Amino acid sequence: MVNNKLKGKLKEYSFNYDNFSKVIGLSKTAFTNKINGKGFKDKEIAKMKKIFNLTNDEVVEIFINE
Repeated sequence: MVNNKLKGKLKEYSFNYDNFSKVIGLSKTAFTNKINGKGFKDKEIAKMKKIFNLTNDEVVEIFINE
């Protein structure tokens, strides 16, 4: 599930919704909506992959296999 795995990465890297949303260029509200089921755009996923040093398998696990 996107939100639990992504929330884990946020915590691991000491981010909260407010500061991380700014890092990837979203408002806090937009980020909250996306993490709660609206889904992320490819460019947003690419940014998170780079920030969190995610493997392709982790990207699939977090963002594709909901």
